[in-house]
Amino acid sequence: MKLPIPIAFATLLAFAQAAPSGPGESRLEARASVNDCGDSTFINQSSGGSPLVADCQHLARNIAGGGTWRVTATGGQHQLAQYGTCAFGIQGHKDMDTAHVGNQDIIDLINSSIAKFNWNGKVGAKGDMLCQGEKGLMGKPKMTWGIYHT
Repeated sequence: MKLPIPIAFATLLAFAQAAPSGPGESRLEARASVNDCGDSTFINQSSGGSPLVADCQHLARNIAGGGTWRVTATGGQHQLAQYGTCAFGIQGHKDMDTAHVGNQDIIDLINSSIAKFNWNGKVGAKGDMLCQGEKGLMGKPKMTWGIYHT
């Protein structure tokens, strides 16, 4: 299957903007669990088209080793992690927002969503939370997260 060059470039750019980051590098930093975000709201999105709970649990286990993602709000929603039918993504509310999301933030959101909204072995959810921004900038970016089918 061939993709037109502009679509392939746009896809690559979207993934690059949501890539995990370490100090001075653009990769997932292996370290202890990281919490970069505060409390979240939760909205039930579970339906017949939602991802399997088992896949979301596996996703959470896959990222349990630690790490943080640096996400820019430019370009809309960014998928940060996926396994099987389950994906976790995040989106900022302002064009210049840049937030850091820790692996433990994602794990907690997945586990809490499963506890609240498990429906026939499937789960879908979204919500808002404030996350750590870039060093030296005032305030914490508001980010909308979601658990959805790949």
